[in-house]
Amino acid sequence: MKKRHRKRMTLKSAALLMALFIALPFLLPTHAVMAAQSLQSIQKELADVRSQRNQLTDQKTKLTGELAYLESRSKAQRAVYEDALEQKEAALMVLEMNQEAADISQADYEAKLVQYEERVAMMYAWNRLSLIELLLSSESLQGFFTTLRFMKVVTDADEQALHDLEEASILASQLKEEAEDQFSEMIALVEQADRAMEDIKEQVSVAEQELKDIAASLEITRQKEAQLAREQQALTAPPPSTPSTPGAANTSWVGTHMFRWPLPDHSYVTSVFGWRAKYGRYHYGTDVAAPVGSRIVAMADGVVTYVGWPGTAYHWAYGKMIVINHDNGYQTRYGHLNGFNSYIGQRVTAGQVVGYTGNTGRSSGPHLHFEIRVNGVPKDPLNYFRRR
Repeated sequence: MKKRHRKRMTLKSAALLMALFIALPFLLPTHAVMAAQSLQSIQKELADVRSQRNQLTDQKTKLTGELAYLESRSKAQRAVYEDALEQKEAALMVLEMNQEAADISQADYEAKLVQYEERVAMMYAWNRLSLIELLLSSESLQGFFTTLRFMKVVTDADEQALHDLEEASILASQLKEEAEDQFSEMIALVEQADRAMEDIKEQVSVAEQELKDIAASLEITRQKEAQLAREQQALTAPPPSTPSTPGAANTSWVGTHMFRWPLPDHSYVTSVFGWRAKYGRYHYGTDVAAPVGSRIVAMADGVVTYVGWPGTAYHWAYGKMIVINHDNGYQTRYGHLNGFNSYIGQRVTAGQVVGYTGNTGRSSGPHLHFEIRVNGVPKDPLNYFRRR
């Protein structure tokens, strides 16, 4: 029984191993599939970025039109404001003229009123005399009647003059009140025009700021689009006719007078610069096998310009990375790191430890990916070193 059971277990194990062996090619993606997936991912991201750029361009066009409209409104409102100021000044002149006329009318009225009161007092004194006394005081009968007629004429004239002056004073006061009302209306009109101008200025300021923000976003989007386009071109570019450094993968390398070798303790190159046929993409640097935590040194004197995960500045495939700028447009990059021994802005010397190897980013095992660029153009790093 035990032998049969053992035999059945052996047959089951063999069948399971055979099934796994047959299924293994389907379970593990090939390099070609990975390359196709990478290209598809870049193409999708590129399409999204272009769509975003088009949206930003449309927003910029719309905002530019709104800004032009607001500027034309601002000019028109400035004309309204200046017209309101002119009307206010005219209303003030009318008010001052009516005020002066009212003051003159009131002064005339008060002066005539004093004269009228004096005449009334004189008439009152005459009225106390009897007709006989008035007749006896007159030189003649004709003088008596002349005096009576004079008294009546003077009284009637004073009353009419006083009445006319009173009406003139009332009219002047009315004109003054109307001028005051008109002046108040002009002040309100000027204030309203001023508020409208301030509102337009605020809208213009907001539109200009939005336009600046969109311009900045457009610049970032264009840079990202250009980067993705370069990556797409690298993935779809035909392979070079000859390898850049034949046999380099099986050779150990050391530094020269120009650049130090980036790994003091390791020099076995596993992948060289150039087209990777089995991955279906271009390789912009050199890979050197090294255990996690191996020392990485600066290849030349320079200034550290980037430390950390790529973020939006560089491609995610680098993983944790360091970028150092050198003289004469040279730049070195160190990718797939595990740790750092440098910081942005630090001035480093050739051979100084700046980080430690790892397996971050798009990496199939612990190693260092390093690049040498001249004015932004990737160069074959091994051209700057010699075989041991």
